Amino acid sequence: MGTTSSAVLSELLGDDLSSDPTTNHGLTNHLPMALVAKQRLGASDGELVRFARRYARRLVPLDAARDALDESTWRRVIGRRDASAELRPYFARRVMDEGVDHTLRQHLPLLWPGLAGAGFHGAIRLAYALEASSPMQVAAGLAYWTSVAEPLGALPRVTSSRTDPMEILREQSASRAWSTPVRARLIDEELRLVAHRDGFDAVVSAWGAPGDAWAQLHSAALAIYAATNNFTALHGVTGLAALSTLRPWMEDEVLVSRYAFQALAAAYFSIGAPRLWSSDRVEEFISAPAPGLDEVRRRASMSDDEHVAKIVYTSLENFATTADPLYAAVATRAVHDDTLRATREP
Repeated sequence: MGTTSSAVLSELLGDDLSSDPTTNHGLTNHLPMALVAKQRLGASDGELVRFARRYARRLVPLDAARDALDESTWRRVIGRRDASAELRPYFARRVMDEGVDHTLRQHLPLLWPGLAGAGFHGAIRLAYALEASSPMQVAAGLAYWTSVAEPLGALPRVTSSRTDPMEILREQSASRAWSTPVRARLIDEELRLVAHRDGFDAVVSAWGAPGDAWAQLHSAALAIYAATNNFTALHGVTGLAALSTLRPWMEDEVLVSRYAFQALAAAYFSIGAPRLWSSDRVEEFISAPAPGLDEVRRRASMSDDEHVAKIVYTSLENFATTADPLYAAVATRAVHDDTLRATREP
């Protein structure tokens, strides 16, 4: 992932800092993430302003902090969604006094267990803030992640030397043990319900986190999203991309990769562990007629849907680094589906 330099983008990101990290419907505020994605896809300054004004209908002001947190007390509010107002000035002060790098190294070790918080959005928002080179958005991202970083559960001891996460997930799909989708208001609530079920820890303990763990996790997340076109699965792809951005600050990559597998497995099981595609079906999907990627990029940059902008941006960035055509195919599908939705709206 690259960096951004638009003055208009910087101004809009600055304006967003007065907003709560959740919307008036209690969902994650996607505006700062979507603005960076759209700008990187080629959106004009005018399009960024238009999108921000449209999205502003969902935003509410950030409350004033009631208490001051410090280096010891911030830990007490990890996973507390009602602590956003107190966490924001704490992290802003740490970033201003000590810099982004030191602040990340001091705090991320306590946030990795909750990387699935808010459907991966704490990590995703932080990663986009780093891409935008915005120290105050980094502070906002850390504050939001801290407030939602409730772990799915302690990691069980590894009991197997198996290295292919897809093999494990396919077996679980075939078993039908997870075939009933879980329903809750928020994605992370669904993941938590799955993680508390009997048998889940046995799945997590079966993966041995090999040396190429991150490449395997990316491939697994992509395969799940490609086969399901599911909203939760989409966040597996964007969440893994965010973690890749954060890898320079991982002291123990094996440990973090195990938390990532725990979260990915919970996400897959929460949607009913549907059957994944065969290699023939994947080949059929990537060989389908499609517009050029420049057109895919253009359409996504103009979309009113923040998730379309983010998944297309992430997929095309990953395609550029891996040359995996499945990334290009899911990006193409996303803008196709977005166009169909737009033409059906009154």
